Amino acid sequence: MAMRDQLVDDLLAEQIRYYRERAPEYDETSPPVAPEVVAALRALGRVDRAIELGAGTGQITAILANIAGEVVAVDSSPEALELSALKVPAPNVQRVVGDVFDWTPPWAADLVLFAALLSHIPSERFADFWAAIDRMLAPGGRIFVLDEAPHALWHEERAATAEEQVVMRTLSDGRRFRIVKVLWEPAALEARLAELGWVGHFTRHDPFYWGVVERSVAGG
Repeated sequence: MAMRDQLVDDLLAEQIRYYRERAPEYDETSPPVAPEVVAALRALGRVDRAIELGAGTGQITAILANIAGEVVAVDSSPEALELSALKVPAPNVQRVVGDVFDWTPPWAADLVLFAALLSHIPSERFADFWAAIDRMLAPGGRIFVLDEAPHALWHEERAATAEEQVVMRTLSDGRRFRIVKVLWEPAALEARLAELGWVGHFTRHDPFYWGVVERSVAGG
């Protein structure tokens, strides 16, 4: 088990290096947030405090800054957060370099959001990830999730010697990195979350899905 944990740790460290190196080209190589996702997020209404995990270069941070009194944008890439600060110079946004598994928020949030992050969480760390989210969320708080669903619109190269959840990514300069890619069917994700005491409702429009997750009544 210890060896397996180390392998996962090494993989996550490589994934962080990839996104740090990709930061300057991220916006050019990623699709914009779909209007229906923006509408769903805005439909949540005003909140006092929001946390954005995997905030990256700020594609969604600007939306959060308009619906939340305070925003903490967290990412493992300081390079991405520097670009975010230039793109979204909102005074109510605080940016923090941190890892979701061990970062301690300054306060409990009414809304926790993460886009294109859940698919990069290894299956072995799924429960730990949601336990970390639980510690960030205020009573009655909500989680907004946006990510990639299983689809046939494009395919990624699987790592030759790794298990199914690992793919290869290549930067514009040719450097190659392993990253985690776990694509959830929304119904399967809802079922898995229910096992952990959460209730999720998702909308799917390939290649993405999005929706809101809340604590179940039984889970408090």
